[in-house]
Amino acid sequence: MSVQKNQDAKVAGIAGATEIDDKAVANYLAANPGFFNERDELLSQMTVIHTTGATVSLIERQVAILREQNAAYKQQLTELIDVARVNDQLMLKMQKLVLALLETNELEALLTLIQQSLKDDFNADGLTLCLFADPETISLESNQIGDLRVMFVSRDDEQINQLGDMSKDDEPACGVLSEDQLGYLFDQQGSEIRSVAQLPLMTSGKPGVSLGILAIGSKDAGRFCAGVGTVFLKYLGALVTRKLRPHLSAGDVA
Repeated sequence: MSVQKNQDAKVAGIAGATEIDDKAVANYLAANPGFFNERDELLSQMTVIHTTGATVSLIERQVAILREQNAAYKQQLTELIDVARVNDQLMLKMQKLVLALLETNELEALLTLIQQSLKDDFNADGLTLCLFADPETISLESNQIGDLRVMFVSRDDEQINQLGDMSKDDEPACGVLSEDQLGYLFDQQGSEIRSVAQLPLMTSGKPGVSLGILAIGSKDAGRFCAGVGTVFLKYLGALVTRKLRPHLSAGDVA
């Protein structure tokens, strides 16, 4: 028996049944997607209800579904391109910062470059560098370097501990802080900060020891929300740590 006759026999069997099983019909059509290829007249009689309530042919409905799927794929592609473009821009800005820092070794000049880059290139609205060190061992004329606030704190500081024990992990922490925590980190500017990224400055070769924390604040609550990607933040933290390490003796950690 030919394939065509076999299909016709199956259809006749379904049509002759006292009660047609919708699932059996669906299964048959799924197993025979070419069923309507030689049944143009039958295909032209098939209609479905569109979401608008209008009755359209099966082919029109298929075309509509394909258009919807195409639009969804196009949107996904656009979003991927946008993400790639943002990442490319971030990489260029990071490269710019790296090249600038390579030319600078003096501590105050380093901090000036860091705060300028984070403010101008990365749109930071608040910057605070918390260092676990004795200020007497650090050569700084001021604790305010442009928009960057420098704080010398003890590892036992209660406020620092409330921010989370970041000395045991090199992963940046992003999220929303309390009013008191924002005030502690950013002083009067804390009232404008809505989200914060905290970058632990981990020492190399000394697991579990941190030189401090670089806090970056934003007026945008969604900028550093929990779950945001932290690849660039982690890289930035490692870069800052590498340049600051020669100026911070591990033996002077408070």
